Amino acid sequence: MGSLCFVGLGLGPLGVTLEGLEEIRKADIVYLEYYTTPHEPTILDVLEKAAGRQLSVVDRGFVEDGGSILEEASRSRVCLVVPGDPMIATTHSDLRVRALRAGIETRVVHAASIASAAASASGLHFYKFSRATTITCETLANPEQAYRQLHRNLLEGSHTLFLLEYDTEGERGVSPSEAIEGLLRAESNFKRGVVSDDTFALVLARVGRRDQRNVAGAFSSLVRADCGDPPHSLIVPGRLHFTEVESVCSVFGVESSAVRDNSEGVRSTSQVLVPRYVEKAKRALESVRGRLPPEYSAVAENAELYMKDALDFLAKGDDELAMLSIGYAEGLLDSLGFAGVVRIEW
Repeated sequence: MGSLCFVGLGLGPLGVTLEGLEEIRKADIVYLEYYTTPHEPTILDVLEKAAGRQLSVVDRGFVEDGGSILEEASRSRVCLVVPGDPMIATTHSDLRVRALRAGIETRVVHAASIASAAASASGLHFYKFSRATTITCETLANPEQAYRQLHRNLLEGSHTLFLLEYDTEGERGVSPSEAIEGLLRAESNFKRGVVSDDTFALVLARVGRRDQRNVAGAFSSLVRADCGDPPHSLIVPGRLHFTEVESVCSVFGVESSAVRDNSEGVRSTSQVLVPRYVEKAKRALESVRGRLPPEYSAVAENAELYMKDALDFLAKGDDELAMLSIGYAEGLLDSLGFAGVVRIEW
């Protein structure tokens, strides 16, 4: 009976576990893929010498298709060796699900991943990281999703890990400076006060390898900094505990005065939009005063009360209620126009 074992390589050529090596040795067929990380010139040689056998290097299309792997795993012991921890990548997770549905036994040998190593390498508290996101070459021109995720994370004071894509086939990756410039472009579009030239960030290059490099500083300095060779990760810290500040200063060699809380001053969407909508509604209401028939005065009064409620809710941090309230106010004013009672000047 066949099987499919996913073996993690960890963060470098020597990151594979003893358990992983044993699985490689026992397999009938071993595939090695590392298309999302720069090729280590010695990794294939190191693994083959350690395992005492040959490995077949495969590309992105072979793994994403998965047909040949599943067919062989149905009758042979197949081992797929991948960078980091195998199940961090959705491609590997999908392949595992397909194997299980086909009745193929699967096994996972876990290893270190940048998802967990980023906290260790930076000195930040792991439990204070929120959802990570990837900035790809395709999304670099308009990293809206990355910007919005950073916005959400900073509103709750959490740290954000950005994984910067590297494509070995095109020998092209997203550099830290490109990622930072993309986030600044998004800020100019959305204006939520999420990032600026003063945003403090950490760059991790080639984590887990002998030539690892750690660089910290404001966005304005990082866009010009030499951050080493890829792969890179970018961390934008949120609210910092004093022990995190001490760790960052020690690990990155910066003064405590350079480390800042990026969550200060970040405004929610409601904090940006509600005041604008309230002012707009107030102008609309003023445009009809004196022209409104007496029997409709209660509609105008209620619209005005909803505007006040919107600002009160916003001050208390009840963003959803604030948005609902200004929506009700605008709806009441619109109803006067729709009914032909009076022309509303928005």
